[in-house]
Parts: sequence; C-alpha cells; structure tokens
Amino acid sequence: MAKKILVIDDDKVFSKTICDAILAKGQGKYEVTAVFDGKDGLLSAQKETPDLILCDLVMPIMGGIEFLKNLRAEKWGKYLTVIIVTQLSDVDKMGEGLGLGVRGYIVKSDYSIDEIVRQVEDVLK
Repeated sequence: MAKKILVIDDDKVFSKTICDAILAKGQGKYEVTAVFDGKDGLLSAQKETPDLILCDLVMPIMGGIEFLKNLRAEKWGKYLTVIIVTQLSDVDKMGEGLGLGVRGYIVKSDYSIDEIVRQVEDVLK
C-alpha cells in the first residue's frame, strides 16, 4: 500500500516541485497531497491520516506552529510524523517545532529537492 504524504506550503512552485519529485522517486510507493495553509492542512490530515506531513512555518490563515499545536491537541494527530520544511532558520522556531514533536527541521535554502526527497524516504522506511 502506498504511503501517504501531506505537503502544507503556501509556495505553490515549491509544493508542485517537491510533490513531483517525491512521486517520481517513489515510483508508486507514495500518494502525495498538497494544501496551501495550515487550516486546510488540519482538515486534510484528519481526513487522510498521512504517514508523513511536510509543513512550512510561514503561511496565510494558519501558520505552521499554530497548525502543529492544533494537530497535537487532537487524539488522531498527536503522533503523526511531521517534518518542518521552511525558509526560516530561526533557532527559537526550531526549538518550538522540536518541542511539538517534529521529526526534523529542513531549511529550504540549505537543501536540494533531491536531498529533501532522500530525507522523506529515510523517515518513511
């Protein structure tokens, strides 16, 4: 059965690029859904129960930290695997994210798309 991945990022170019790269590399191993804010991310996570969530921090309507707090407050979302993928290299935000049980923190400018996909695959093994 394909592993479900949810990408929550308001950067539509990045979202499409990472979704396409994951699907191409996975060759049928993954189902990928993209939404563009934390509010839609919560709805999608509840409906789909993804195996992995890639979440940006800075988004309209509901940002990543607020998304994580809401996700962790739900019984169904308490243990879902989340990796933050963002442009922010803010140490306080990293600490807050890690305190909310994220599996990793990726600064987009420090990694290529291929490196991010490799990390996704490592987490899902």
